[in-house]
Amino acid sequence: MNQGNLLKKLSKEDLDVSNTSNSEYLKGCLYIIATPIGNFDDITIRALKLLNFVDILLCEDTRKTSKLLSAHGVKNKTLISYNDHNASKKRPYVINQLLLDKSIGLVSDAGTPLISDPGYKLVQECYLKNINVTHSPGPSSVINALVLSNLPSDQFYFGGFIPSNKSGKEKKFLLTKYNQMTGIWFDTCIRLPNTLKVMLNIYGNRKISIMRELTKTHEDVILSDLENIENILLKRKESNIPLLGEIVVVISGYQLNSDLDIDIIKDNIKEKLSSFSLRDTVNMIVSETGLSKKIIYEEAIKINNENINTKK
Repeated sequence: MNQGNLLKKLSKEDLDVSNTSNSEYLKGCLYIIATPIGNFDDITIRALKLLNFVDILLCEDTRKTSKLLSAHGVKNKTLISYNDHNASKKRPYVINQLLLDKSIGLVSDAGTPLISDPGYKLVQECYLKNINVTHSPGPSSVINALVLSNLPSDQFYFGGFIPSNKSGKEKKFLLTKYNQMTGIWFDTCIRLPNTLKVMLNIYGNRKISIMRELTKTHEDVILSDLENIENILLKRKESNIPLLGEIVVVISGYQLNSDLDIDIIKDNIKEKLSSFSLRDTVNMIVSETGLSKKIIYEEAIKINNENINTKK
């Protein structure tokens, strides 16, 4: 198809959006800007326009953001550090600048801001103050890992960073034990051995994918299962190619059997009732197992009443 025919198929709205100039961006707006997770080429045209347009750019680490800006020829930007350690102190200043019609961009060190990164409270306060907020979408290690995991991608959940201590890991994994969706987690290579032991103990043997350096030259994807992954990692260490840094762990969901044991369901209900309301517990288990809501609700009521009577 030649260019003339292609343009005829584009709507006026499509053309208006594709030709958006910097002058058409809003002042006094917070722009959440997704940036590459590794490969600097993975940046959108809109993101580059916004990086050039905004008056102030909030960054987790100004040094890392400076490298990205330099790689794409973005110059003379006012960079302000905005991270978990200083966000509460910087937020009043940022809000004030937005109210003074300054345009502000928010980026994380890599990927989509607010995904296990600072920014949520700033967005929340912007909405409270009727400040415009919009998002320039782009790379995300969560989606990137899911695509490469060799696991079902039609439904998934993101669990965030896996807790560092054993009890925290156990609590997280127990709450997701019967979830049939593919699970995506962040972890570090140092904590990984302990994480895998806890996962195997709670989940049983499941398929697992471990990924690091996504989109980079030395992208690393390991596909295995929980019973064999430890040996694979040990052999890599012996061969002087150990895993380093932060990783994404993708784990297959619970496989529902037609002859699901009622005792397993009861244990699941008990576990969730310790942390969630009766209503939320029922809804989660129905979603996880596909069983009748009436059956789960009746069983949950019994267990909940037993718990109340025990405490008396």
